[in-house]
Amino acid sequence: MTRHRVLTRMLITQLRLRFLVALIALILICTGLTLWFLVAWHRHGDTYALVLGQLFSFFTSVIIATVTLTYLHVSRRSLAAAEAATALQREQWEARLTVQPRFWMGIRTESGDRFTARPIAVTYRRDRADNGQFYYDTVQWPQVVVDVWNDAERSFRVSGYGLWVRDEEHLAIERSLSGFVVPPNELRSFPVTQELIALSVRQRQFQERYERPPCEESVIGLRLHYSDWRDDNRSSRDAFYMLLSPPLARDLCIQRIERNV
Repeated sequence: MTRHRVLTRMLITQLRLRFLVALIALILICTGLTLWFLVAWHRHGDTYALVLGQLFSFFTSVIIATVTLTYLHVSRRSLAAAEAATALQREQWEARLTVQPRFWMGIRTESGDRFTARPIAVTYRRDRADNGQFYYDTVQWPQVVVDVWNDAERSFRVSGYGLWVRDEEHLAIERSLSGFVVPPNELRSFPVTQELIALSVRQRQFQERYERPPCEESVIGLRLHYSDWRDDNRSSRDAFYMLLSPPLARDLCIQRIERNV
């Protein structure tokens, strides 16, 4: 016999013993009060018996009211505990079903399944400050992707995403995604290299040749548009990244920053 069964049997045995003791005590009290009432009736007459009976009725009413109030109090506490447990289970269940996509932007150096990780060569025009002449410089942009992680129990579909330069709302790029579904507990990625190249020179269209150099420092905002099992098109929270382009950084650098920075 396991310890759990032994403990359960001991508790049941103690509860039964307490119930029997309480029942025997109640019977003895009722018997004693009945004998007392009979003796007082025969000794003092009907008037005294009526008064004593009314007193017993008053005590009985007080006891019944006390027991009722105690039962209501205990029932209310039990009901509150049951409601709290039900609310906790509902929150846990909704947390498992509610889609909260987690995503981050990073540089991809390995080959992916849906796109290649080869760098993109982009030519920029650079001006010489000393003589006013200019020259063209080619920069190798590594592939930048957005990784999307699904930690919920249901799949969700990313219908599109938005990229913009912070404090420059007119410089925003919206793209749609076709068939981008993230199953539960899986990771999916999509590239955003061309959009970042365009935003680095404060444009909306990607080109392989620009007549101006990229901004050395840019704060890029990222937002996803997704739909879950409720089939509603919602927007994720905004994430911001510090984009350091050459020559400020020797290589392209992307760092996630807080929104209030």
